[in-house]
Amino acid sequence: MIKFEETKKRQYTIKNNGNKIIDLDLMFSPITNKFSRLTDFIEDCSLKIGEEFDNWYCKLINDYKQSDLDYSIVKNNIDKMMEYCDKYLELKNVNFKDYINKSKISRNSIFFDEEDIKKIVQVSNYLKIYFIISQDQKLKLPIKFHKEVYNKLVSKITTCSIVYKLYKIVSSKTYEYNHTDKYMWDYIKNIYCKTTDMHIMSIFNFIMNNILVTCDSASNPIPYLISVIDESIKWILKNIYKDAIIYSETISTQDVYSVQGKDNLNSYAHNDTIGKLLILSYNKLEEIGIENIDKFKQTISGLKEISLFANYITYPILSKVLDIPFRHFLTIPVSNSYLLNILMFQYLPKDFKDKYPTIKKMLLFYNTEKPIIKTTYKIKNLPDFLKTFNTFLSFKSYIPATELYSSIIGKLSRNSYTSFLNDRKINNFPLARLETDMVNFYNDFFNSKLDVLFKQIEVEIDKSI
Repeated sequence: MIKFEETKKRQYTIKNNGNKIIDLDLMFSPITNKFSRLTDFIEDCSLKIGEEFDNWYCKLINDYKQSDLDYSIVKNNIDKMMEYCDKYLELKNVNFKDYINKSKISRNSIFFDEEDIKKIVQVSNYLKIYFIISQDQKLKLPIKFHKEVYNKLVSKITTCSIVYKLYKIVSSKTYEYNHTDKYMWDYIKNIYCKTTDMHIMSIFNFIMNNILVTCDSASNPIPYLISVIDESIKWILKNIYKDAIIYSETISTQDVYSVQGKDNLNSYAHNDTIGKLLILSYNKLEEIGIENIDKFKQTISGLKEISLFANYITYPILSKVLDIPFRHFLTIPVSNSYLLNILMFQYLPKDFKDKYPTIKKMLLFYNTEKPIIKTTYKIKNLPDFLKTFNTFLSFKSYIPATELYSSIIGKLSRNSYTSFLNDRKINNFPLARLETDMVNFYNDFFNSKLDVLFKQIEVEIDKSI
């Protein structure tokens, strides 16, 4: 029978019938703080399944150790790992219907049925066996192989709507706190350059990478995950409140690019790079056909709303090309957002412009209205979306991608635009063509299909700077 003995803090010895299999020296992480949930699970598997499981588990550890940590040993055991976990769950004979109270379901509820809950528990169990290896200082897999193993183990919830439901819980809970404490969330955005959406993604990643594995096999995982989400949001606000400083109005705090008190050397370097890009942009005005520079300056200085196309096209590209965190672009003044669009227009390779002609065209327009906050727009051409879709942030479920793309396209389409070149307004917005370009661009962007073109931009910018 397999047993885990804790010898020191974060150090364990795995034994089978009293014989040592291996010593573990764990990394410091949220998972190792609740490591007993993993060890209890494996010991219970040993108790319920018996010698068959013990022999397989000991062989996995020994083969992996003796192969000098050959990744293929773990990879080739994934199916067996999942098989034993499913067998264990059958022996537990959990009735997942007991976790559902349909009387509490409302129209706006994020509902998990019994099959959803079962799959979440199954995935959590798969991760428990694997994370014994991944949390050890020496046994852990290189990050590339870890992602491959992890993605296969969680595929039961990422290839359907379950992972999106988990994301929506994080999103709805965060916006709930945003609504009740709007001042602090605005403070976070302005001072720490982190939007609510950034925090949502950060908490979601934390749940998927550190908390999902610690769900109890014999309990409903949803209340547990919700409690962790609440605590994560409170922890964010607690630390912001602690660090917050109220400045007198007589003190200037108009450093628009740096994040106060956070990695100032990097901030100065990023500021310097962005400043050089703005100078380059001014030098490109006549090349694209803007001859009356004074009129152009007067126009952009009077704009009140940041360029939507800078936010959704230019900033993501420059962030990847220049390795500048996206959040550093969020505090750029309105006028500079349009200057960076013009710079991007000039440096985009011909292949990019030919592939996304509507995006290219819109970089030379400015939006004249305040952006809408929410939109009900849904992608119309789903066949075109599915033709280029592969994965979205490593997940194979296309639902989060369609929600994000629809929101962005809806916001872009619900505005008015005027050309910097001739002051003409767009009367008939090319929505269908824009949707095609945006969908294909984001699918290519998230699947690294534009990296060669981005490298060309990087080379050209380096030459100019």
